[in-house]
Amino acid sequence: MNKFGPIKTAALGISMSLVMVWPSLAAQPVELAAARDITTTSQPQQSLGQRSTLVRRIQQGLSEQGFYLGAIDGIYGRETDRAIRAYQKNSGLKPDGQPSETLALSLETGGRVSKLLGRLQKARAKATDDARKALMSRPETRNLLEGNVDTGTDMTHDSELCFLQPSPRCLLREASMAADGIEKDEMRSWALGEILAAQAKAGLAEDAMQSTRRIHDPQLIMVALRDIAKSQAEAGRHAEAMSAVDIIPDVDKQIEAYVAITEIQADRGNLTEAGNTAAHLIPYLERLDNPLAKIAIRTRLAVILHRGGAPDLAKQNLRAADRLARTINDESDHEEALRHIASALAEVGEPDRALKTLRAVKNGSHDTPVLMAAATGQALAGASDAALITADAIEAVRYRALVLSRIAAYQAGAGDGEQARETLERAMEAAKTIRFPFAKAYAFSRIALSYNDVGISTGDDAAALKKSLDVARLISDDRLRAHILWTITDERTSSQSAYQEVSRNKAIDATDDIKSPLSRVWMLCDIAETRAREGNSAGAWAMYDDAYKEAISISNAWGRARALAKVALTLTGLADLATSQ
Repeated sequence: MNKFGPIKTAALGISMSLVMVWPSLAAQPVELAAARDITTTSQPQQSLGQRSTLVRRIQQGLSEQGFYLGAIDGIYGRETDRAIRAYQKNSGLKPDGQPSETLALSLETGGRVSKLLGRLQKARAKATDDARKALMSRPETRNLLEGNVDTGTDMTHDSELCFLQPSPRCLLREASMAADGIEKDEMRSWALGEILAAQAKAGLAEDAMQSTRRIHDPQLIMVALRDIAKSQAEAGRHAEAMSAVDIIPDVDKQIEAYVAITEIQADRGNLTEAGNTAAHLIPYLERLDNPLAKIAIRTRLAVILHRGGAPDLAKQNLRAADRLARTINDESDHEEALRHIASALAEVGEPDRALKTLRAVKNGSHDTPVLMAAATGQALAGASDAALITADAIEAVRYRALVLSRIAAYQAGAGDGEQARETLERAMEAAKTIRFPFAKAYAFSRIALSYNDVGISTGDDAAALKKSLDVARLISDDRLRAHILWTITDERTSSQSAYQEVSRNKAIDATDDIKSPLSRVWMLCDIAETRAREGNSAGAWAMYDDAYKEAISISNAWGRARALAKVALTLTGLADLATSQ
């Protein structure tokens, strides 16, 4: 078992790719740029009586969704025109009655989503009775069925009643109504995608299908399907997770989702399922033309499977990556492939092999990820002196500071508090010279957590906590600072000393300093979910209550829709975790 505990393990395991984007995950449209790249080929106007394959596809889709009852013959007649207009009106589109490729794709994807949602609804309904019994048997969760939460009750929507007795269903209907007020179509579709994912997790098939019809961007539907797949994997519903991915009509996003599911399964100890998902993914890799892309996925799978406790499967993927690398003739691409392999070797506990592989690369300008992984691997193996030498080879100070903070955490875990403090001083010196504001803030956040580790590991609570809080104060990003202070507080839950109270008060003040109400809701929900996974049920519900109160106070349509969707998603997750404990 990792000696640093679940919170710190997650904190130290954050990949380099998140360093510059972490604060944008909730408040910024991270998928929107890709969505805007979609172009739609214009279709010629159809005349009544014309026959085409396109019309047949549209008739089939309209029939499956209950809008068309006529013959599926490919003839564009008045009945087809009326059905298209009805569907368009129901979906918030301009009702022109014209067939188009975009309409056909929307209907086809919607039909597959509809079948998936029906399956998810049945799966959730099957577990409802057992869940209710489990909840009623525990005093701390009995209130979920006595007024606060009712995930299965269908009601005539009443906003006032919803906010008195919130349930995922009514909160998501409030979110959907708020989305109606979002003027920009792409922003509305994005919010609806998050609402759709929350509805699917709660088993609300009919509501989710309605949301699907209102999302006009196919990219955002694919993003929602990916999120649905991940939530199903997190809930242990592996078949449903795979079904969600299988209907994503884009191989790159399918692969991305399968990798995410494999990681969730491996992290939760479901090695058989993780291995099956990884094996299921391999045929999809064959559809990629770029061998570098295949190598990147193979090496990532190797790291995931190794971390989850499946070293043999990890080695299989590393060997496959090595074979692929040998087929690459272009020198630049071959060196990039070696970097992927070297980085994976470092992360699976073979830092010496990683550094040896790296020495075969002539151009060292992109060696940072390998050096970071190798230094971390050396520290984990107890070779802290070698880890420090490797860390010194990292030219970019923002990454050197991160690695030094990780090394210090391992040193503290091994009982060498004095050396850990010296390493953290080196990390601080590097962090102070970082130019990019958020990169500097992120480095300070890792250092603050490591100082807290030193205090917990050595028993030097007062000095270590003071240093940890002093460093946390240097974090310029409001949301990141608050999140780190709550993490420090939660790591000290076993200590009932005054130090924990000091940390808690700092966290409360930092939360109040977050300027965006939506960012506050997102952070509070994330902390609630983390606490629930760690068995801190009371703390999870207390944090959820704060997020809920914040969410219902937001009046801006964009923020309100997304905030209510987030708290509904968290509410469903907390109820699920409560029944499984």
